[in-house]
Parts: sequence; structure tokens; C-alpha cells
Amino acid sequence: MNRQIFRISGFSLLTGAVVFVLHIALRSVITAGSDATTFARESLWLLINVLGIVGAVLVLLGLPAMYARTSALFGMSGFIGMALLAIAWMFVGLFLSLYSVLILPWLADRAPSLIVASEPLPVAFVIAFAIGLVAWLAGSVLLAVPFLRKRVPPTWVGYTLVASGVWMVIGNLFIAPSGPASSLAVNLLSNLGPVLLLIGIAYLGYRMFSEHYPTVVKDDSLTKQWD
Repeated sequence: MNRQIFRISGFSLLTGAVVFVLHIALRSVITAGSDATTFARESLWLLINVLGIVGAVLVLLGLPAMYARTSALFGMSGFIGMALLAIAWMFVGLFLSLYSVLILPWLADRAPSLIVASEPLPVAFVIAFAIGLVAWLAGSVLLAVPFLRKRVPPTWVGYTLVASGVWMVIGNLFIAPSGPASSLAVNLLSNLGPVLLLIGIAYLGYRMFSEHYPTVVKDDSLTKQWD
């Protein structure tokens, strides 16, 4: 792979991860203590979710290069995990940010009764969210395998990936099953799953940008380790 493209992809992962974590933190703040019909009408809400869109797109653009550079090290489990995480990220990271920018403000202004907590969500939305949640959990565990088996360093990224998948389930089904809460602490805790994933992605992106990423060597299938 062209070294410059590899470095640009690393910068895309690093920047996208940082921007999306910032989006999560700001969104947790603005949603605390107010309902969707209030915060969705604020201009700051649009700006926060534009950050989410930018961050999500940058992460998606960088993921293929991260896998391609060391595909032989990731193996089949890494490939399937990467694919599942990409699918989950397109829903949780990209679609929900687009929804928050394009649809939610319009609903808050024209049909606020449709977004109050007491109203049930559309069945299709619930199914899509469930698929995204399962894909995130399965993808994070499968992608963690090559890290935990020390085929791809560092090992701690694998633990972070597993923790991300588990916390996505805990955060969305147990901590904040009805969406944003009035407590900032609850909002931050419920969104810890994506943050854990992005910590690992940000680190790998930094190493890619710094050109210290392991590459496959043809002789005897040996690998170069981190510099």
C-alpha cells in the first residue's frame, strides 16, 4: 500500500475518533436536563451532530487501510469483525448523527408528540438498532481476537474492543434504555461503549500516521513488530 495513503488513513482514523468523542461529550451535556423537543431546536444541537457526521465519516474512510495493511495478521476473524463493526458504525455513528441533524429538529418543531419518551419507536427503527447492537458486539469481539492472540499488537487494544462491545449492550439496554437521561453522568456512562472503541482506533490511527504499524514480510511469513 502506498505509504502516503496509509499515513493519510491513519490521520483520518485519529482525527475522526477525536472528533466523534468530542461529539459524544457535547451531546451528553446538551441532552442532560432537557427533553428532545427542547434541545433539538437549538443551533448548538446541529453543530454537535455535524461533528458526529464528520467524525463518523473519517473513521469509516480510515478503516479499510487499517485492515489492508496487515490483512494476513488479522485473519478471517479480524475480517468479519471489521465488516460487522463497519456495518454497526454506519448505523450508530453515521445514521444516528444524520437523523439528529435532518429529522429530529423537524420532528421537534412539527410533531413533538412523536419524539417524547412515552411514545413507542417505530418497529423498523427498533429492529435496525438491535441489528446494529448485535453487529457491534460480535464485531468488536471478533476483531479483538488477533490482538488478544498477539498476532497484532498491542494486546490492550483487544481488551478495549471487547469492553466496547459489552458496554454497548450495558449502556443501551440497562443504563439508558429510553435514550438521553437528565443526568450528565448517566449520559456519559451510557455512551462509554463508542468511546472505548474510539480509544483503540485513535491509537492505531496514530501509529499508522507515525508509520510504526506492523506489516507482513514475505520471508517465512514473519512480521515486523512496532518500532
